[in-house]
Amino acid sequence: MWQRVLALLILIAGLLMAVLGVVSDNDTNVRLAGAALMLVGIIWLYRQPTLSSLDSKGQTAPLKWYQSPILWVPIIAIIIFIISLFV
Repeated sequence: MWQRVLALLILIAGLLMAVLGVVSDNDTNVRLAGAALMLVGIIWLYRQPTLSSLDSKGQTAPLKWYQSPILWVPIIAIIIFIISLFV
């Protein structure tokens, strides 16, 4: 399951780089790097086995604490707030 979390983190980092690339001097390079990171994250996430295929094998793992949206929504909000302070 850590692979899904890491793929999502790469996807979010790429999205932030692609959107916030205008604040740097070389915005084209930053945006292209962000788009590349997003593409890598999407492909990696797409190649992960689905929950239905894991369920048919009887290998469904219980959810961990780091998979909870109650944890990630405030963290994402704090990161966006900190980034907005520097813009």
